[in-house]
Amino acid sequence: MLDALRRGVGTWVAKVFIGLLVMSFAIWGISDVFTGFGNNSVAQVGDTEISSLEFETAYRRQLDNLSQQLNQPITPEQGAAFGIPTQVLSQLLAEAALNDVASNLKLGVSDEAIVRTIQENPAFRGINGAFDRSRLAMVLRNAGISEDEFVLLQQDLAERQQLIEALVGDLIAPEALVTAFHNHITEERRIAYLRIDESNLDEIPTPTDEELKSYFEDNIDRYRAPEYRQVNYLEITPKKIANPSLLTEEQVREEYERVKDRYQLPEQRRVLQMSFPTLEEAETAAAELQGNKTFEDLLSERDLEIADVDLGMMGRAGFLDDSIAEAAFQLNEGETSGAVEGRFTNVILKVQEIQPESVEPFEEVADEIRSALAEDLAADEIYDLYNEIEDARAGGSSFNEVAERFDLDLVQSPLFDQSGQNPDEQAVDLPVKQDLIAATFDSDVGIENDPINIGRNGYLWFEVARVDPERERSLEEVRAKVVADWTAHREAEQLKQLSEEILAEIEAGKTLEAVATARELTVQNADGLTREQPTELIGAEALQAIFSGPVGTTAEVSAQDGSRLVLQVADTTTPAQFTESPQMRNMTSQLSADLQNSLVSQFIARVEQEAGVRVNQTLFNQISGMAAQ
Repeated sequence: MLDALRRGVGTWVAKVFIGLLVMSFAIWGISDVFTGFGNNSVAQVGDTEISSLEFETAYRRQLDNLSQQLNQPITPEQGAAFGIPTQVLSQLLAEAALNDVASNLKLGVSDEAIVRTIQENPAFRGINGAFDRSRLAMVLRNAGISEDEFVLLQQDLAERQQLIEALVGDLIAPEALVTAFHNHITEERRIAYLRIDESNLDEIPTPTDEELKSYFEDNIDRYRAPEYRQVNYLEITPKKIANPSLLTEEQVREEYERVKDRYQLPEQRRVLQMSFPTLEEAETAAAELQGNKTFEDLLSERDLEIADVDLGMMGRAGFLDDSIAEAAFQLNEGETSGAVEGRFTNVILKVQEIQPESVEPFEEVADEIRSALAEDLAADEIYDLYNEIEDARAGGSSFNEVAERFDLDLVQSPLFDQSGQNPDEQAVDLPVKQDLIAATFDSDVGIENDPINIGRNGYLWFEVARVDPERERSLEEVRAKVVADWTAHREAEQLKQLSEEILAEIEAGKTLEAVATARELTVQNADGLTREQPTELIGAEALQAIFSGPVGTTAEVSAQDGSRLVLQVADTTTPAQFTESPQMRNMTSQLSADLQNSLVSQFIARVEQEAGVRVNQTLFNQISGMAAQ
């Protein structure tokens, strides 16, 4: 479960929470913020309190949101393990700080303004686009908020918005800042470089026993054998338990007649389509076809080949233009149409070939239908079989007994680690692989496990049959791998040494061309490089070096393919800046929002520092589930 939560940290929601968490710790400090002071408030900023109900509601709402994102329920204890309570409290404290200032300044919003705000909220509009009170009631009911509570929340929100508007208003990022960001992002550079790889090195000798042993001992953790596990499992899916042989030919034929439309092939036609700029030109050409000219004559006059006008074999549904489709399907094979006015072009058509409508015969699809029908029938039996297996397990039946009783295959998996590889570092084949691996390493030998869902109507039961603990391997067990790693390490060392020697020559005054000639290398070029766009060869490390100085900057770096590059910046350009371009407008908008958020955050920090922040540690732990951690 925590693994799933950790994966969720990559989302923007998680990043916002973590940002608030960091901000709150920077504001309060950690040692003295959690102090008990009352029974009904979780926290307080100045004179503004955060009630236990308010915190619990916000916390559970966030747990619900996170559960929806991860597609699995998150309990308060699991949320506490991930630090969500502190993140939620950070947000509530920031709001409380603004509320406290708004209250001291006696800010307020009229009832009419609150009503208007609620009525203009798109979430409360009905089908006709107007405010719908029943829609409001439904949304609030689903959120677990009463109308009175919602109105109070809207009043607090409106007062905070007044305060923030007074603080930052329509603050726009200065043009100099936008220009600096634009130049930083869009600057392009051209480099000349020498690429050094293993072909430029002398052959690496076979390591001695002493060298190999020393390298192995220095990197012994790399060669540890991870923990391996083996499971026995039973699997039921419609495909696994289906028995097509039990179906009679009559049943299969009845199913064939029921789904016959699936096997019906519509009429197909190979159509030649000659297009004309205007309807008048098409009509003139059509009139010529009424004389002695043929469709092929017209093609020759227009320097066209059959391949240029052949639409291929198509059904009626394949035509984008209904009028052209209608005309094409009224012609007999070999016939040519008159001028046809289409939606996009004007054409003359010729039907080259017609494949009549047909139905695949029963004999050709009987096996397919038999298998599909058997699986459909088996799907109806899955739930009953699931209950019977669970009853048998509850009654103490072993896996072998369950498999024998229900005529199921009891499968023993190969050994696998948490990455799904066997001891030979080959991927193992397992059903519902990721779920089974995770469940296996959360279990142990002798523990009865819950079944794992396979899709919508399948189940897998498993038991851990064997556990091989993590251990150190001997050199002889991994000798081939150690030799390969030692050789690669030596090669990387020599590549770096050689590239550093070449760089030293260039920094001493030699040109790239002179060094390339002397060492039988080739000077290559790369242009259009930007800071944020690595190429197939030039990665992040190289880009950092390329943009680290002015034209003439030199560096030696690793390339994406493992070779080394000795490079020199040859030129730098910055694309023209157009203030009204969408890119510049978006950049200005984003920077302005960032500046506004930064100022509001600094203001909140000052308010919390001056007004004081107190948190009821006992009540906070009790509600959040952190007391159980």
